[in-house]
Amino acid sequence: MDPKKTDNLADGPTQTGFKVPDKGLYTFMGKTKNDIQKKFGKPERIDPTPYGYKWWVYGIGTESYVQIGLDNDSGKVTTIYALGKELMTEPFGIGKHSDDIYKKVPLSDTVSFKYDQAKIEFEFTEDDLMVRPLIKFGDSWVQLNFDHITDRLMGVRYMTPEVLIKQKPYTLTFRGKIPEEPKLSDEKWQAIDQATAKEIFDMTNILRHRYNVNQLDWSASASGAAFQHSKEMSVKNYFSHDSKWQGDLSKRLEKAGVSFEAAGENIAAQYTDASAVVLGWLNSEEHRKNMLSDMFTELGVGVYHDYYTQDFVHPFQQ
Repeated sequence: MDPKKTDNLADGPTQTGFKVPDKGLYTFMGKTKNDIQKKFGKPERIDPTPYGYKWWVYGIGTESYVQIGLDNDSGKVTTIYALGKELMTEPFGIGKHSDDIYKKVPLSDTVSFKYDQAKIEFEFTEDDLMVRPLIKFGDSWVQLNFDHITDRLMGVRYMTPEVLIKQKPYTLTFRGKIPEEPKLSDEKWQAIDQATAKEIFDMTNILRHRYNVNQLDWSASASGAAFQHSKEMSVKNYFSHDSKWQGDLSKRLEKAGVSFEAAGENIAAQYTDASAVVLGWLNSEEHRKNMLSDMFTELGVGVYHDYYTQDFVHPFQQ
């Protein structure tokens, strides 16, 4: 994958060689709950987030998987995350080779724009440009999620400027006032954490199916162990598979009552949400091995705020 770079700022109209579509998922940006229900029906799940919107989740377990973010106040769509290959995300077709996209998308090290009375600038690393480039697209922004191992487009995320600023997925500098992060109760965080864990589980299985690997069953016991590890890392401010208090993965799973023939673990921190952390793991060689290994049959996921743990297991067969 060889993204082209320019020194231009992405002010004003789209900087891509693609035409903004008049059909497909992007056209639902700004639409109402009624519009979404009319097209997609009742959501299979509604997941809270810390960013002022709720995810309406459709297509669980299929290549039609999509999360549609509806603003808590206006009830309008402010973000969409598309993972399923069967979704209409043109001109950014999921599964397309990166070369087909980059030849029409000049990228820059920074983008800047005005939001309300603030001047916003995002700065991108080489990894950002390779794995999750950001493009001005109509009145919104689109983040392209690439699997850099296969050089294929893995998913597409559409965002309003406000959602982009709230999530801060890249290095941000600004002049003026930007939306403040809301203070959330422990009860709200618990609901968000549980929803994020389910999303990570769903996305993992979709990617395993895409790469011709067996599906995983949910393990409540392994999820409990994973959650405790994520929480401990956050509260005690460390980042490691080995805990001074609870031991390594084997000991932690044993304490949770999980007997296993094989086990593996992925951990992560400081990612914005489920799709961001799954993208990060997929593009890390060691984490990818766990995510796509046919050695495992069950998965437990535990999330505590912005700390994430996946515990993969193959239970002991008696």
